[in-house]
Amino acid sequence: MAEEKKLETSDHRRIGRDLDLFSFGRGAAAMPGAVYWHPKGWFIFRQILEFLRQKLESLDYQEVRTPLIFNKELWKKSGHWDKFKERMFFTGSLEDFEIKHEPHWAVKPMNCPGNLAGIYNRKQVSYKDLPLKIAEFGTVYRDEAPGEVLGLFRLREFTQDDAHVFCTPDQVKDELKKLLKLCFEIYKTFGLEIDHIELSTKPENAIGSAEVWQNSEQIMEQVLKEEKIDYKINAGDGAFYGPKFDFHLKDILGRTWQLGTIQLDFSMPGKERLDISYIDEQGKKQMPVMIHRAIFGSIERFIGVLLEQYEGNLPLWLSPIQIAILPVSEKFEDLAQDFAKNLNGFRVKIISGADTVGKRISEAEMQKIPYALVVGEKEQVILQSDGGLPVRIRGKGIESISLNDFKTRATKILQNKSLEL
Repeated sequence: MAEEKKLETSDHRRIGRDLDLFSFGRGAAAMPGAVYWHPKGWFIFRQILEFLRQKLESLDYQEVRTPLIFNKELWKKSGHWDKFKERMFFTGSLEDFEIKHEPHWAVKPMNCPGNLAGIYNRKQVSYKDLPLKIAEFGTVYRDEAPGEVLGLFRLREFTQDDAHVFCTPDQVKDELKKLLKLCFEIYKTFGLEIDHIELSTKPENAIGSAEVWQNSEQIMEQVLKEEKIDYKINAGDGAFYGPKFDFHLKDILGRTWQLGTIQLDFSMPGKERLDISYIDEQGKKQMPVMIHRAIFGSIERFIGVLLEQYEGNLPLWLSPIQIAILPVSEKFEDLAQDFAKNLNGFRVKIISGADTVGKRISEAEMQKIPYALVVGEKEQVILQSDGGLPVRIRGKGIESISLNDFKTRATKILQNKSLEL
């Protein structure tokens, strides 16, 4: 019974509804597998993207944007047409469908072919440019069956925190190690526990020679062993172009979700596919190795996992509203405004109205706001003297602290992206 209650209160769909974060549309506006982000939910989405953007900029990634729709010839060259077309959405003119009886264009189910053909291949690359790191927060579309669609966890439209690292064969192991370290660091920031890492090996529908696959799998296994990382072999579940590391994270209910992935690709950059190259030290053309990686996998799924992990009690830096100020009565509205001005730099909401203070405190608690401050006559004096204020801290009760000390403490929590209040 307790387990069922826990499952209900931590369900991200319920949390999203109760906190007014997102919905899935109704009536004619309903699109199975697509999300309507409400203002507070979209704020959380943007905060996560901005966090990763800053991290990637410090690591010399270049962010790009590619089209949503490509000619089907690109997907044939990349190998996705033969391996993935059953899960793709198609578009085109009436002529394409009524006369030719076939689609000419496909909506992208992943970002890699566009990064290869449209970004990397725009100019000749030198070995001095490698490793070249290209990031794209690309929205992709996959024709999941209706029964497979599940809240934010399984969608038809979602955004990947995609990146592709192009490097020389000699750089591969070092770049894989850097990507593993980055994944561990970011999951730790969000307080998420890695349950296990899988090394997924050659699938039945693989492209590339047996020798290339054997070499790729050996490299990835060597990296895990050298870094002393425990792992499981997931035989036959690699990407069709190469083996991969898959990160499975455990949620508050003990379930595991596959989020991040690091994939090694010696095939798609080749002459028989998208034919990219770099000029080596001897002036000769060579094929770079391509490493695909996504840390969150799907931003939407990642937010769903976070909401369930925290039961909606997001860290201070992710909370759309950080501080609620509740005037005791209409008489203290101006005082509430004074406190809000004093707390400039934080996301503050004044919760006033005809309801009792108790009801408004309950509202702030229901909205999972980290801090709440009730202001009246006593607080008016305290504001002038910087005495102890009774601050309601989510999950901890009331603590008496001066306004300046409170601001210093909250600022430090924000700067460190601490999970504690």
